[in-house]
Amino acid sequence: DSMTDASRAIMAGDLTQRLPRTGSEDELDRLAGSLNDMLSRIELLMAGLKEVSDNIAHDLKTPLNRLRNRAEAALREAGGPADLRAALEQTIESADDIIKTFNALLLIARLEAGAVEDTKRPVDLAEVVADLIELYEPVAEEAGLVLGTRLEACPPIPANRQLIGQAVANLIENAIKYGCGKACHRPGNGTGKGHGADITVAVRAEGPVVSIVVADRGPGIAPEDRARALARFGRLEKSRSAPGTGLGLSLVAAVARLHGGELLLEDNAPGLRVVLRFPLRAAPRMTDATVPV
Repeated sequence: DSMTDASRAIMAGDLTQRLPRTGSEDELDRLAGSLNDMLSRIELLMAGLKEVSDNIAHDLKTPLNRLRNRAEAALREAGGPADLRAALEQTIESADDIIKTFNALLLIARLEAGAVEDTKRPVDLAEVVADLIELYEPVAEEAGLVLGTRLEACPPIPANRQLIGQAVANLIENAIKYGCGKACHRPGNGTGKGHGADITVAVRAEGPVVSIVVADRGPGIAPEDRARALARFGRLEKSRSAPGTGLGLSLVAAVARLHGGELLLEDNAPGLRVVLRFPLRAAPRMTDATVPV
């Protein structure tokens, strides 16, 4: 009867309820324990879903209002075709930013559902990173940063090359965005080989694991904020004014999980060191019961 009463309360929407246990460890007691563990997981997922929904509403309300205000101002104040064209270009740019946010959300959902599981092929991570370094060196230089590399030859891993490339590109873009630019202290001569560089990108083999490391000399992330930084829309307060969606690290973490790996945030003293670790052999994909929201 007590289990029935608790079950009815749960079905009515009270997910804080738990089935009572007697401690006898008989069949019903063990079943109640398993169901309580399941309820705890469901409660956590529902809380995460609510947080994501709240963050979507919060982070998309501002760009949507800005887009509407620009369009309204263009109708009210435009003096001619040139003004209208400029307003339309700004509106399209704002709309593209919003579309990028939704595309990132859809990609994260696909990754965690394993929709790209069959697209893995042997990938040389050092080769992928070398291509990205060539692409981002001019961007870093324009921001007043020296981009250094330390690439080791490593065995290929089973991976989706495009997703790995996108994940590392996100990390490099974050390092450039939050790096300290020309004000960085460089103890070396800034040769771009990792010594004295403002941003260092490394690939190294560590036993059964291959790691991609992106380290910068920016403000870093405090240990107590790192879990929030990995959550969807997990933008820290000091970065709210900077362009972005708060989905970059969440997307990288989803790519890591898809490949049986992990994403770690560490102190670079000063700055942030982000480590992407992948097993040399394919690991079992995380299921919905183990993937955090």
